Order: sequence, then C-alpha cells, then structure tokens
Amino acid sequence: MDIKNVLLDTINSEKSNIRHIALTIERLTVTMLNDCIRRQGKSSQSNVAVSQMMCDMFLPDGINDIEGKTIVEIKIFRSNRIMINRLYDMIGRISMQSEKIDNLLLIFVNEISENLKAKLLKIKANDLNIHIWDIDDLVKIFRQNEPLFIETYNNLNRTLLQDAIYRGIKRKNDTYLEKRMKYVEQLHDAYTNDKVVLFLGAGASRDAKIATWDQLISELFVTLINKQLQVNCIQMSEDEKNKILDAIQNQNGNSPLLQTRFLRTGFENDFEEIIREILYKDALETSELLEEIGQLCIPNRGKLGIIAVVNYNFDDLIEKNLKRLRVNYHSIYGESMFPEADELGIYHVHGFLPQNKDLYNNLTKSLLVFSEEGYHKLMLEPYNWANLSQLNYMMNNTCVFIGLSMTDPNMRRLLEVAAKKMEGEDSVCRHYAIMKRFHLVEANDDESIRNFERINESLQESFFNEIGVNIIWIDDYNEIPLLLKKIKGERE
Repeated sequence: MDIKNVLLDTINSEKSNIRHIALTIERLTVTMLNDCIRRQGKSSQSNVAVSQMMCDMFLPDGINDIEGKTIVEIKIFRSNRIMINRLYDMIGRISMQSEKIDNLLLIFVNEISENLKAKLLKIKANDLNIHIWDIDDLVKIFRQNEPLFIETYNNLNRTLLQDAIYRGIKRKNDTYLEKRMKYVEQLHDAYTNDKVVLFLGAGASRDAKIATWDQLISELFVTLINKQLQVNCIQMSEDEKNKILDAIQNQNGNSPLLQTRFLRTGFENDFEEIIREILYKDALETSELLEEIGQLCIPNRGKLGIIAVVNYNFDDLIEKNLKRLRVNYHSIYGESMFPEADELGIYHVHGFLPQNKDLYNNLTKSLLVFSEEGYHKLMLEPYNWANLSQLNYMMNNTCVFIGLSMTDPNMRRLLEVAAKKMEGEDSVCRHYAIMKRFHLVEANDDESIRNFERINESLQESFFNEIGVNIIWIDDYNEIPLLLKKIKGERE
C-alpha cells in the first residue's frame, strides 16, 4: 500500500467536510503513534488536558529522539498566516501552564515547504523546543506496522464512533459547564469583534406565547373543519372536533408538511390571514428572552455587536422589541431587499406575517414556508435569496442558534456547504447552538441511565462538530437570557 498517497487522497477528498477529515486523520495518526510509543517502551495519553490545556497527545517520555515532556498537536496545513498565528497562540498558552513542558511536536499530515518549516522553527518559545514533522515523517512511522495502519484506515468511521462513546463514558458530570464557560468567552470575543449573527427559531418566541407550530396546525384544522361543517349546517361538540382532528392528522402520517399542504388547499385565499389571527391570538409584546436578544442587538460604543438576525419565525416580535429599544432595523423578507449601513437586517427566511401588515410594503414578496411546496422551493433553489443570505453568514461569521432544534434539513445542508467552503479553517468550529440537555429520567441516580445520557451528549457534540457547530448545553430554557448577558459582557 502507498501510505502517502492514501493519506493525501483522504485529505483532499471532496466527499467529506474539513472537520470530518481532520477528525479522521487525527484518529488515524494517534492510533499509529500510540503503537510506535508502546514499542519504544514509553507511555502516551491522547485527547488529554495538560494543566487544563487540551492537546491531541501528551508524551511524558517523548518519542524517537525527542526527550522529555512533549505536547503533540496534529494539523492539516492550509494557510501560512493562519498556521503561524495559531502557533504563536499555542506557544503562549503552553508557556502559561504550571507544568513545565519540554517540547511541542507539530505534526502536519500533508506536505509543507522547507521555507515554512524554517519559519516555524525560528519562532522563539523560551525553553520550549519546537519540532516539526510532516507527512514523510509520519509515513516512516506508519510503515513500521502497516497491518495496523490498514486495519485502522478501513474502520475509521467505526473507530470515531467508539471514541465518542468512550469519551461519553469518561465524561465528568460538569464537563458541559466547563465547555459552556469556554464557548461563552469565545462568543464574547466574537461579539466584541463584530462577527456574530443570531439565528432564531420558535423557541425564541415561546415565552411570549406566540402559537407554536403544533398549536398553529391544530387550530387551523379545527377552523377548517368548522368552516366546512357550517357550510353544511352541521354543529359538532368540542370532543367530536378533536376526534376528527386526530383522525386527519393520523391520516396524513403525522407529517406537518403534508398536513399544511392539505390546510392551504382548504383555506384558499384566507390562509395567511387566518394564520396571522391564530399566531398572535394570545401573544405578548415581549419576554425576558426577547428583551435580552434586543439588548444584545444594541451596539456597544463604536461597535456593531450583532451584525444580522436570521429569523425562521413568521412573527414580528423581534421588530417590536428593537423598535421599543430604539435600534434601527430593516425587515428583509424578499429578493432585492437590503438594510442600510446603519440598520440591523432581520432576515425572515421562512416568510413574514407581521401583526400589522400595513406597516410593511410588498409583503407578497415573502415566501411563506408553511407547506411542502414552499419547503421544496427552498431545497431546490440554491440561489434563492434566503439560502444565499444564510450561507453567506455561515461562511463568514460566527452564528448563534437560539430556539432551534437544529433538525431542519435545509439549514443542516447549508451548514455542510459552509463547512466545506471554509478553506483554511482546519477543524475549528465557530458556530454555536444553545440546546437543552436530554434527560431520560429526572432526579434518577441510575448510573446506567446517567452513562447513556453522557454518551448521548458526546455523540451529539461529535455530530454537530462535523457541520461546524459547538453545542452550548443548558438545563433550563430560563438560562438563555443570562448567557446572552454574558456574551454581551455584562456581569451577573
């Protein structure tokens, strides 16, 4: 087997995004290095924290002719500037550790120029010795046990899954809190550098009592049934209406998109007006979460903070709160609509149904993604303005997903495309989704259940990392406003 060509083919594969490739290459390299180190009678630790700093490997006794405590970082080289900047950052973090480290071994699993290697080796790092390996150095080690290389390479996806499960078993109960603290700090930095875009789903409006998707569909069915019965002079009780409602929903296979196609046909020209009426029937003007989203959109002095809001909801509660807080905004709900330089763009990518439609022009431009045909239109039109807007922000900014289940296939497809196009970013995930932790049984001390929950969290994090998203876990939705305050930089 030509090991070098196998590695290069994997790195240059167009079938996987850069994050998946990085995880694959890292796992393959760690497996082969562990084998080499064991044969040298030395010890190693992988994916470990050394004095609270995560590293790919820690070698207490070194490797080959490298002696002493050694931190190993495995990289796929993409850009001189990015790599040198990250090396400076890495050296700075290592020098701050309480435990003295003798060596930093940088392994590039591809070819790098001698010129770049020389530049990296010239970086001054006090007492830290920097060593550079490239693909040729790795191939020499991999050839020492070619059967293991072939077996590992042929079973990488299974191995990655096993790794995620193992991390879940070993995961501490407060790991999610440690990660959350780190992610909020990273988001604060992005916010102060004008890089954050908010992506809002139904959960953002939940506390303001906007009708949920299920409530909307249920009430539309009841309204449709009543309409048809009244035409035929038939009156039915609430129990009878509910039975018919359940029957129709089951008939359509509990598919919301199929149900809404059925509904849209039944209401004809009244469809959007009826949705608007149900949507705002019990709605409040604001909530604690909407207030904090609005506060986050107020720019700090000389900054922008939030540069755009992508809203999957039909309602205009965000606009109402921004108006109350005197934030200049521009609602975008169709092609050829753009915010001015001093306006915050609110992009309604699934359609817009403001409570008072007289306040907005050209609402007919809004494609209401409420049925199968609307959803298919988004999926099948890659150059649709809504897709292009989302993709642009996913590729060039730090996106924070609030109130979203993250299961929308079109959104995940766009994240996948963005991950593939972010050349030079290595395995860095720069998007964040705030999601509630999954508990099988509340207040249950069953260790098997706790293990399952920890493994589930680990697997979810791995799946989302492949599309460039870090998960910020919460135990209760009421925690989100406090997180937004911290992102803005406010103290408790």
